[in-house]
Amino acid sequence: MQESSAGAITGLLPILLMSVFVAIAAHLLAKEKGRNVLKWTILGCIPFVNILCIWFFIGAANLKLERKIDELTALLHQSNAKP
Repeated sequence: MQESSAGAITGLLPILLMSVFVAIAAHLLAKEKGRNVLKWTILGCIPFVNILCIWFFIGAANLKLERKIDELTALLHQSNAKP
């Protein structure tokens, strides 16, 4: 019985290590793109779901940059509206 539990842990070890690395990547990408960091870090810890998280971040828009562009556009419209 001891050998089978050790073999099971050894078999799960690569999946768990990969989940930790993907969770760290999801945390950093969520912070960089202005997303909910806690939610994406937790989703990054779940095996197989975490791969979908990374795929999401590859195509996701950067919300921080979008907010800055919106602010600049609003300032531009304000300056053009004043005579």
